Amino acid sequence: MPRLARLLFLIATTISFLHLGIEAYGLESRKEYFYRPQVGAWFGPITPVGKTGEKIDAALAGGFFVRINTPYKPMKIAVDVSYQHFKSKQVNELYCVPLYGNLVYLLPVNLPIKIQLKGGMGSGYVSLRPDRIHQWDALFMTGMEVSFPAGRIINIGIRLDYLYLYDGNIESRRNYVFYIKKPISGGHILNTGITLYFNI
Repeated sequence: MPRLARLLFLIATTISFLHLGIEAYGLESRKEYFYRPQVGAWFGPITPVGKTGEKIDAALAGGFFVRINTPYKPMKIAVDVSYQHFKSKQVNELYCVPLYGNLVYLLPVNLPIKIQLKGGMGSGYVSLRPDRIHQWDALFMTGMEVSFPAGRIINIGIRLDYLYLYDGNIESRRNYVFYIKKPISGGHILNTGITLYFNI
């Protein structure tokens, strides 16, 4: 990923959190609005890690999510989708569309910020070009978010998600998208980004 893009992302994140940190302590009366259903989006760096990072480069990506309440107040059920494009250190380019459900748990801490833990599973549509290899792979994820309320409707935060794509659904071993001989290795991707979501 270009250094300028990383620098701009870091500056934007720092400014957002400094501004929201100053205002957050005056928003205690609005905390109940966070327990409503939510829709939102995120944007930021996506970084292949481990052996995956040896084959494809980091990039910028974004996604959308929807969260609904459960009878247990701190817990939400969420559906996330994103679009990710990785350039390869070889000739190929990798396109990935992760689609997964997850449980989001709000930690019961009395702070002006909200800390949430996430875990879930789903599937990722993977396309390798120009080889024209396309498939759906099983996906597992875990992550966390830290956010500030910016009023009754809007929340702004930062997220950190780890995605594991099990690269084991191709008929021929020579076609493994993540270039790993054994499918148990799969693909490892770390998503970070600024998150904007709305209480509805």
